[in-house]
Amino acid sequence: MCYLVVERYSVCRCLYYQHSVDMCSAYGTKNHPIQERTVLVGYACEKHSNNQQEASSSRDGYSDSGYGTASHGSHHHSSRRHRR
Repeated sequence: MCYLVVERYSVCRCLYYQHSVDMCSAYGTKNHPIQERTVLVGYACEKHSNNQQEASSSRDGYSDSGYGTASHGSHHHSSRRHRR
C-alpha cells in the first residue's frame, strides 16, 4: 500500500507540509490507490491564528493541541541509579 503523509494545522486544516509518496512495489500500476494519511500539527496557520485572535481571545470551541504551550521545565525525567 502506498502512503501520502500530509501535515495540516489542527484548527483550520490548512496545509503545513505534504511529504512525497511512500511507494510500495505496486506503485504506478493500474487502479493502485494511494492512501492519504493526515497528521495534525500545531494549532492554526499564521493567517487563521491572526483572525482567531481578533475574533476571540479565548478561542471558544477549540481545545489546545498542546504544541508550544506545555511547560517543559515542569517535566523532569530522571534516569539516576542509586548505588550502594
